[in-house]
Amino acid sequence: MPEASNIVDLRKLLAERFGASVRLRNATTPEAIPTGIPALDSLLEGGWPKSGVSELVGQGIGSGSVQVLHAWIRKTAQEGQFLAVVDAADSLDVDALEPQELARILWVRARSADEALRAADLLLRDRNFPRVLIDLKPCPTKALGRISGSIWHRFRRLTEHHGTTAVVLTPFPLVSGAACRVQVSADPVLDRIHSGPESALESLRFELVRSGILQAGLDRRMAG
Repeated sequence: MPEASNIVDLRKLLAERFGASVRLRNATTPEAIPTGIPALDSLLEGGWPKSGVSELVGQGIGSGSVQVLHAWIRKTAQEGQFLAVVDAADSLDVDALEPQELARILWVRARSADEALRAADLLLRDRNFPRVLIDLKPCPTKALGRISGSIWHRFRRLTEHHGTTAVVLTPFPLVSGAACRVQVSADPVLDRIHSGPESALESLRFELVRSGILQAGLDRRMAG
């Protein structure tokens, strides 16, 4: 298989010349939407991939996914943009947000994972909402296990077609074919010592466990 061999050879060449951490983001790769967290933006080379579905995995209570959500809401408000938040368990703490931040979100309060996904499907078809966050983390594991993989395929097609940035919050890896998957966790020691939004963000640790964007960049280079 010549093409597969060429890809392997190219990977070896890039690793030898630039090191294992070579980045492939270029003009052909989708632009990024800042998350509002410098450490996460650096990991993602700018932010959440535009025209794709990303996944933020936070296991258990206090993982830090809520802080990431609030940071993106604040960043969106600062940029004068709007964010649709599909809340599958009606768990968004609006008291933690400023009035000017609340004015920049569309809060969809769902009662189940199925209801949240139906609402997200409608929002992703609407060009008026270029940023959509789907919070499935509080949902029962059994309900999440019933989600068909075809849903994520449809969501990917919609985001690509409309240029939407979609992020799904989950308690375990769930979104098949995600543009990127980030695992977030909070340092419990720092969390006890510090207080306030900025200090809480400093306690977060991120791991990029999947990046389809980098692979897409490599594939485009090979095709060119």
